[in-house]
Amino acid sequence: MIKRLIDEYSDALILALAAVGLVFSHALMSFSLVFMLLRVLFCNHQRLKTAPKTLLAVMLSFFALMLVGCLWSKDLEEALRQLNKNLPFLIVPLYFFTIPPFDKKKTQYIAALFVLSVVAGSLIGLVRLFFFDYADIRIALNFSSHIRFALFVCLIIGFACIYLLQKANTLSKRRLIATIGLIVYLTGYLVASSSLTGVVILLVLFVPVSLWHCRKKTSHKVFTIYALLVAAGVCTLAWYVVDCARDYFVPKQERVENGFIENGYYCYSDNTDEMQQQKAQMEKGLEKYLSISTDSLFQDGEYRYSYTDIACRYFNSKGLSRTLESWNKLSDEDLANIQKGIPNYVYACGNPLKVRLYKTFFEFESYRKWGKIKGSSLIQKTELWQKTAMICQKDCNWLHGVGTGGLKGELNRELVKHSSPLSDSNLMTHNQFLSVYASWGLIGLAVFGIWLLYPAFATNLNKSAYYLWFFGVIAISMLSEDTLDNQQGIMLFSIVNTFLICHKAERDKKAVPLQR
Repeated sequence: MIKRLIDEYSDALILALAAVGLVFSHALMSFSLVFMLLRVLFCNHQRLKTAPKTLLAVMLSFFALMLVGCLWSKDLEEALRQLNKNLPFLIVPLYFFTIPPFDKKKTQYIAALFVLSVVAGSLIGLVRLFFFDYADIRIALNFSSHIRFALFVCLIIGFACIYLLQKANTLSKRRLIATIGLIVYLTGYLVASSSLTGVVILLVLFVPVSLWHCRKKTSHKVFTIYALLVAAGVCTLAWYVVDCARDYFVPKQERVENGFIENGYYCYSDNTDEMQQQKAQMEKGLEKYLSISTDSLFQDGEYRYSYTDIACRYFNSKGLSRTLESWNKLSDEDLANIQKGIPNYVYACGNPLKVRLYKTFFEFESYRKWGKIKGSSLIQKTELWQKTAMICQKDCNWLHGVGTGGLKGELNRELVKHSSPLSDSNLMTHNQFLSVYASWGLIGLAVFGIWLLYPAFATNLNKSAYYLWFFGVIAISMLSEDTLDNQQGIMLFSIVNTFLICHKAERDKKAVPLQR
């Protein structure tokens, strides 16, 4: 009786732990992985013996590559840490090939639990962001990586859209409204949280996929109208970005040679007498109007900023002269913004897209003027890509790479060597494909490609809309992130990818029932 209950519910509970842990807890993810390992060790291994050997071997090949890569690694301690972190690539495939396949009902329950966890996490993030004065979504989502969370949201939006398209004619009114509401809410969350990664992934995937579906399922007239609407939307977005850039970079005053520009107004260099005088005026205003001392600092995540510099930038963003008299021109809202550490009035405008654009413009201008690299900007990623490419060109790294665990140390040494602003940052490459190439060379990149693509083609999952959306989200994220260098990313890919592949492989057997 007990054994039957364990066989019936243990796997559902394990995946339920993983579903909640993916969003809220690294500890729960670790517990679920331990339970998976125990199931592999003590479960009936007959199913594993009958599993497709080639398919299973390919799905374990990436972990095998990491294991072999330890042989030429210069940092064995870091290599062992990498192996430990990537254990899901070994355990999860063995687990799913060992256990009986999930029936439709249990799969739906686990999927629903994951969706509810993501919705709950997004609500917590938004409430913290807008009602508790959290600086940005990264701090508000302190229980999850904001980038990985954006991937969760994109996955659910895509899956919900596919579900809606496939089941629209058979769905009850309540389910139809709930599905549409979920899509609208999560899309709104991506915009409200200024999640650039999520928005870009959604646009890159949704536009061509929706056009393809419309072309396939509707008349030529309807498709033409929809295509025109999409084109109009894309053009409007492009125009808006250009208009914001014009407002930010085109001077509204006499040009200042080598001046730092923001919102069309120039900030002067810190070492000029004029700037020192202006700072003195700002310090008097901070004490008089906000009771903030001259040595006070504002804590923004890992960074600390002088209130004097914040006030200087805020005045500049509004085109106000940095004098004591100009403080009288500020509204109560402006004063509150400065007290909250907001350096540009646009950042408080309530338009997430505009805010994200202006912050990106500021990062570009900071790099141009002072060589500073802040945040996870495109400039930061470009710097990391360049230095990683230099590593690949050394010795025979193009063929076999620096070995497992060796990339972080090599990259940091390269950054220090070239006096990069990112020296000693312990950052990774921010491109999964480039990371694989630098770590294991062309050999590793070939293994990685086979590991990614072969299982889907071997099981004909390349024809599944759900799998293609999942793969698209992960693949696009890999272009600007080390998606598989984080526990959340590793567990997400391992579980969803392996579940879909194993489920399809089981269905193809015909002889193995889908029900327990």
